[in-house]
Amino acid sequence: MPEEKKVSEFLAYIVAALSNCALYSDKHPAVEEFSRKALAILEGLFVDDVLNLTVLAESIIFNDTPLSDISMHTYTFIKKLRVKGIDRLVIKKGVSLEELHSFIKTLASREEAVSSSPNIAIGVLEVRFKAEGDASAIMEESIARVKEVYDGVSRFRRLDVHGLEDVVVRFITALKREASMLSNLNPVREHSLYTYVHEANVSVLTIFQAEALGLSGELLHDAGLAGLLHDVGKLFIPKEIIEKQAELDESEWNIIKLHPVYGALYLSKMQDVPELAVVAAYEHHMKYNGMGYPQSKRRLTSHHLISQLVAISDFFDALRTQRAYRPSFGLSAIIGFLREGSGTDFNPVLVDNFLLSLKRIKAV
Repeated sequence: MPEEKKVSEFLAYIVAALSNCALYSDKHPAVEEFSRKALAILEGLFVDDVLNLTVLAESIIFNDTPLSDISMHTYTFIKKLRVKGIDRLVIKKGVSLEELHSFIKTLASREEAVSSSPNIAIGVLEVRFKAEGDASAIMEESIARVKEVYDGVSRFRRLDVHGLEDVVVRFITALKREASMLSNLNPVREHSLYTYVHEANVSVLTIFQAEALGLSGELLHDAGLAGLLHDVGKLFIPKEIIEKQAELDESEWNIIKLHPVYGALYLSKMQDVPELAVVAAYEHHMKYNGMGYPQSKRRLTSHHLISQLVAISDFFDALRTQRAYRPSFGLSAIIGFLREGSGTDFNPVLVDNFLLSLKRIKAV
């Protein structure tokens, strides 16, 4: 279909402009060049003086027609919209080069929020809380989605990152609207569901910490995805070890300790997974004082900020769960353990940030 080909070309030029904007700056000549080319193609795509682009699941719909061929450029454009929480884009005839350029600049930014302009309107995903149980429902639905995605993972099968990105966007939106989302972190009722529930809880806790530090935009989204993927390597550990209803022996612990390596290797093979998620999968069991695992020659070099946030979230949530060899711990006990580990296991600045943030929303 000629029209579909034009849409693909339009998106390819937009993505080329976005890439140059991110690599250099919005003032780079290539950004204006690709913006002009996108604008030229756009003129032939209007229906009743409007172009509608809607993101639906893993596809994009233009003027009520699904785009059948999802190229890498199209996927990158979809991902950019998802990260910004946008599910619909309406461009009107009369849009100027300056207006399109401004849209590209904010879409490329890791920090700036995208807003509508006279000829470019955006539809932002919203989570509306109609009742007290809605936050809990979001967690239940998100856990089901995580389980669905994780159940499809194997060494030879790619992870459905699209589905997990939707989960992260919902968590970010929900936390902005309702800080008590943290009170809806699900306890593990079935041992077999531990991985999925834990991943969702760690993602919410990591987003909460990151936002309290002032992170926003794409970086906040990547932090949430890092939390959601931090334990993906456990999917490559024998099930009998993961689900053992007793304390692990030394040989079993040595196998468990390989999961950060397995997770990082698996995620590193996927172009659509943020680098931060790969790093956090590898580093989330490294301690602030250089100990922990995997063993590293860079013990005196601090691991990534996001990895350190995930480590705190992982520890906090893991202690809330009852295991065969120990009971679950209450909030005051977990806070005590965090304080004990501050400066050795965990970055003291990040521990203080986490506990002060919990106190601010009256969670402690």
